[in-house]
Amino acid sequence: MRKVIVLMIALAMAAGAQEAPKWQQKVFDVKYADVQALANLIRGVCQSRETRVLENPPLRAISVGTPDSRDLAAAEELVKRYDVSSGAVVSGRRNIELIAYMLMAAQKGSSGEALPADLEPVAKQLKAVFGYNDLRLVDTAMVRAREGVRIESSGNAGVINPTLPQANSTYQFSIARSIVMPSEKGNLIKLDGFRFGIRVPYATTAVQSGQASQGIAPLVATQINYSEVGFNTELDIREGQKVVVGKAKVDGTGSAFILVLTAKAVD
Repeated sequence: MRKVIVLMIALAMAAGAQEAPKWQQKVFDVKYADVQALANLIRGVCQSRETRVLENPPLRAISVGTPDSRDLAAAEELVKRYDVSSGAVVSGRRNIELIAYMLMAAQKGSSGEALPADLEPVAKQLKAVFGYNDLRLVDTAMVRAREGVRIESSGNAGVINPTLPQANSTYQFSIARSIVMPSEKGNLIKLDGFRFGIRVPYATTAVQSGQASQGIAPLVATQINYSEVGFNTELDIREGQKVVVGKAKVDGTGSAFILVLTAKAVD
């Protein structure tokens, strides 16, 4: 009986030893790709919870440790696929071109014909979702900056409200950091700490007091007020896409300001 027990214990220990996975470790030198972006991509495809991916941007290296050989093979494939030269520009130092389209929208009207052709897909989406029949492009802002560097821009959008030709609108936007992340579906532009603000004018009427008691028709004055419209968010924009960042009503008529962004990496 004792021999049987000893044999069972030995078999159990042997089975446990066979099942224990072997830990594998490899360090990848990154020549061209953004180290942080590539490390995040590797983490996203790893299947084992025990897999550890550690990046070191100053040394341009990524360490992958795992008990699952499939994860190590996947990491090797991703490094091979995405750590490639893009012309003479090293990822992490590429330029990013950002275009902001500023739109005014209303449920009545027909001035949407003023939209450029490349905004028609966005116009169809806004009409279908919000019922806007009047969409008008009031201004376009374009800025180009190096990846990883803070971006700031401001300007005069001109006359946003056609009924108030004397009232101009100013805008400003900033991005704390921009990153180009390669993926199987093309580059993904990450905009961290995106902030946009614009002053949109609208009119109100005011009656001058004291006139009616004197038998004189009251004076009606038009006052110009401003709605402070802003969007603060984190954004991921795939190259070639136009993304509606936000929509905000500006007055009691239902008119709204809409911001659309597009971004791409350029050499």
